[in-house]
Amino acid sequence: MTKFFLTTLSLLFLAAGCVSTVPQGNNASTEEAQVVGSVKSERSLAKNITILKSDGGRVAWSPDGKTIYLDRKDSKRYFDIYKMNPDGSNETCLTCNTNDAVPSGHNGQPAIHPNGELLVFQAQKKEHVGNPGRDKAAEPGLGRYHDLWLLNLKTNHFYQLTNLEDAHNTGILHPHFSKDGKKLTWSQMYNSEKNYWTLKMADFTVDNLGKPHLSNIETFAPGGEGFYENHGLSSDGKTIIFTGNFELTSNPFSFFKQKIYTYAFETKKLVALATERYNESAEYSPIGNKIVWFTSVGNNNRGTDYWSMNYDGSGKKRITDFNNPKISSFKGKVITAADKSFSPDGKYMVAYLQTNLISQDGMTVLIELDDDWYK
Repeated sequence: MTKFFLTTLSLLFLAAGCVSTVPQGNNASTEEAQVVGSVKSERSLAKNITILKSDGGRVAWSPDGKTIYLDRKDSKRYFDIYKMNPDGSNETCLTCNTNDAVPSGHNGQPAIHPNGELLVFQAQKKEHVGNPGRDKAAEPGLGRYHDLWLLNLKTNHFYQLTNLEDAHNTGILHPHFSKDGKKLTWSQMYNSEKNYWTLKMADFTVDNLGKPHLSNIETFAPGGEGFYENHGLSSDGKTIIFTGNFELTSNPFSFFKQKIYTYAFETKKLVALATERYNESAEYSPIGNKIVWFTSVGNNNRGTDYWSMNYDGSGKKRITDFNNPKISSFKGKVITAADKSFSPDGKYMVAYLQTNLISQDGMTVLIELDDDWYK
């Protein structure tokens, strides 16, 4: 196998949340039935699951609760960003047919500003669109050859926030605004061969002409060289939460043992919160002083489910049970819980459940949680 193929394959497993074997075929109805039926489990804190879209990707819920943003593949097999109502209706593409206002390759990983008017996302560099290998490496869950862009939802104007010079050795993943909207954080690649990334944080402002700006960009790699996947700031902006594998970079299987960490800027304290098996995509919930992430803990098929824990890592508790063979609705499929976003009241999650990790095929679901899931 060529070095490029190995690098691309490594990216697929090292940046897409890949933790399980790939299901054979694409029997979506069987996989959907397994997901919906998982609420029957006594271990599940989801009381209802609705399939919003049979395809879909990374998600973001608007601050007013009225709109869900997501990326999903179009007919050309590129990801684009869409908006829809929380019930899946009234879907509209935001990055399709823009007359080159934004590059026509992969656009994904949407994140909404607290004012509800600005949407940040990743966009594949124009000069790398159309090459099959680079297109694959540039899917939103992988982020290679990407820059940060922003869409003003009121004016429909697009703005490029970064222009990374060395596109062959860099990439962007998981932008997130701070709760007050004054900071933007993301992950940025700097070594594609070793899949090394850092955390980035910048001041975010909009000038009198409505143009957004990033300034005072800082770089963080508190555990040393390795993979860092950004999940955003705490409500007070003093702590960043992320996924990392820097403790095991010499282990070729280190990605399968990724941990959830927090890093406090003022005290420079680094804390590992979730350390068993595979962990990723941690988020501070809007209620209950909880962190929700996905993990393979307790799943023998290497699929992943959503769990919650306290801010200090204590009180870990399973939320979903997609991969439990003891449930009557289990169909033997590997379900990989991936990106998710809470409704403002914390009673629902919109989630991207992957069913094929190489193609990144997956469904978009609405998960209604038990009233006391966060207690």
